[in-house]
Amino acid sequence: MRRDVRVGLLGAGGMGRIHAETLARDPRVRIAGVSDVDAARSGRLASDVGSRALPDLKALLAEGIDLLVITTPNRWHAEAAATAMECGIGVLSEKPMATNIEEARTLCQMASREGVFYVVGHNRRHAPVYLHAREIIDGGFRPLFGAFKMHEGDYRTPAWVSDRSVSGGFLYENLVHFFDLMEWLIAPVAQVSCLARAPLYADDNDFVISIAFDGGAIASLSATGHASWLRPAEKTELVGDHASLHIEELDRTLHSPGMDAEIRTRDFSALPRAERWGYQGQDSEIIDAFLSGKRPCFPATRALRTLEIAEACTLSARRGLPVRLEPPLPA
Repeated sequence: MRRDVRVGLLGAGGMGRIHAETLARDPRVRIAGVSDVDAARSGRLASDVGSRALPDLKALLAEGIDLLVITTPNRWHAEAAATAMECGIGVLSEKPMATNIEEARTLCQMASREGVFYVVGHNRRHAPVYLHAREIIDGGFRPLFGAFKMHEGDYRTPAWVSDRSVSGGFLYENLVHFFDLMEWLIAPVAQVSCLARAPLYADDNDFVISIAFDGGAIASLSATGHASWLRPAEKTELVGDHASLHIEELDRTLHSPGMDAEIRTRDFSALPRAERWGYQGQDSEIIDAFLSGKRPCFPATRALRTLEIAEACTLSARRGLPVRLEPPLPA
């Protein structure tokens, strides 16, 4: 088994810094180069993680890297990933995997080839709050009803997310997190019905979505991109047989296992951000998979599924009718 991974980082913004600093703490990783359209920014990040700034993707690939970490604005995720895979280099791409479903399907086909390593960063599966929630579900709690909320101010942080041609739209930029969590915590999505509007920006950023799952569970998802940051901006409520499980942001879980039972609270808010948000666990597991040859923790088929749900929501809002989904591809 190999003992080290040479990583090239494409994109030195906020997400690039999170991944660079997290991976730099892993003794199995060496950051071989950092590239960004802003040379000063890539220079600062490279200096901070003991690496060097390189001018572009071509230079990163020529550096002999093993794994390309893509943290550019969304529009360039698919092209960079495809280029790296064609060169035989592994890929960790930030979500979404692409800004349209056609590019996502092409990437999925490329990632299915023998010897290709491709994984998409969906950090919430590795966040302690959601890992704890998954433990409760595995221990016998069965969600029958769900209410998901994402009310935040992301359409101004950073500014490009409100440009659909760059971000892919609010569904791709933000709600793919919940589209994955809903299927991970409850069951595959069978049908969606969506209301959407665009009161402040050119792209839709107010959503009310009704979801029906295989097995009979139902849920709602409300989301907006212009709510400021009144906490909790993100919340998940799952209801079972006279039992409830609440997840407040990435900070805490509240579990009521029965009507007369004491509420059990777990607070993770004091953890360092990289650990609390799941980046530390996610990136460590990705390096494990790369070195061992195991299947990545969030393969292309799962990333594609989040975009299939997003597309179904878009179609439902446009037609004013529910939209049924085919079963997801095997993970």
